Amino acid sequence: MPRIAFDALVQFGTRLLKAKGTPEEAARYVAGIAAETEGWGIRTHGVRLYSYLEHFIGNGLDPEAEPRVVKETAATALIDGNGAFGQLAMKLATEIAMRKARSEGVAMVAVRESFWIAGAAPLMVPIAEAGLFGQLWVQHSSGKDCAPFGGIQPRFSTNPLALAFPTADGPMVSDFSTSIIAMGKVGPVIRSGGKFDDELFLDPEGNLTNDPSVMRKGGSMLFFGGGRRGYKGYAMSLWAEALTAMAGGRTNNPDNPSRQAFNLTVIDPEAFAGNEAYRTEMDAFVERMKTCPLRPGFTEIRLPGERGRKALADARENGVPLEDATIDTLNQLADANNVPPLTR
Repeated sequence: MPRIAFDALVQFGTRLLKAKGTPEEAARYVAGIAAETEGWGIRTHGVRLYSYLEHFIGNGLDPEAEPRVVKETAATALIDGNGAFGQLAMKLATEIAMRKARSEGVAMVAVRESFWIAGAAPLMVPIAEAGLFGQLWVQHSSGKDCAPFGGIQPRFSTNPLALAFPTADGPMVSDFSTSIIAMGKVGPVIRSGGKFDDELFLDPEGNLTNDPSVMRKGGSMLFFGGGRRGYKGYAMSLWAEALTAMAGGRTNNPDNPSRQAFNLTVIDPEAFAGNEAYRTEMDAFVERMKTCPLRPGFTEIRLPGERGRKALADARENGVPLEDATIDTLNQLADANNVPPLTR
């Protein structure tokens, strides 16, 4: 698989976004997030962002707009996405939540009317690196992915969430969907005509199936917990919708324009037992956890996010791995926007 120098990939994305009317600073920031996410190994949410933006810039997404704070208290804030990049809204939310958490112990920032923030895990790393806890709930306004538990017609998106906290081994960062599998992993299987090993879907009549193509025929994906225990992911997804309503955003409806809402909570452990007590106990637990005997086929116990962080470090040093088909897609976008192509 070809590798593209990390800085070259950021420069390519910056030029592409500038060609779409994005100011230099914003373009470089969004391009940096896309490259980091790709380097992390989240290929469904990395440079794939550019294909998404190609459609939405000028079609609801204003490349010159900036998110704005519309309401604020000592420990909370409400941000309106204002037709700007979702990555800029997340950046603002993170800065505000971290500052308020340092002051108040706990802070919550809600964002409405935003656009796709793509991979959440890399965005949570700075929070944990700062010694803070982070919890992110993400909602999509017009997804047709999951039916309510016991139902057969989709009423939810995959509504992902992310968690982050510091450890002696580096940030623990986890990013996963409330659905049984991320939608980004379903699309390629549908396009290839393949099927999954497990029955992860419901056809339009409510029958379990391993065929993801039913989602394009009125079917849906199961929630986390599957056919019998999907009430777990269902409840979690309802929480994301409730947080969206709390922020004045749009709860899921296929008639809505495509938008994201998200809710970020940041906690400073110093406000509770203190950082020293937290570190002492948590670091001992992580060490004890990693000495657990291994299942057959496993070589180590990792913290969630550990593999991604190592992959990103490798990508920064040795280049970001990109499939030839991905490079071809990026160069098609470059050609359409009169931007120099990526070279293998």
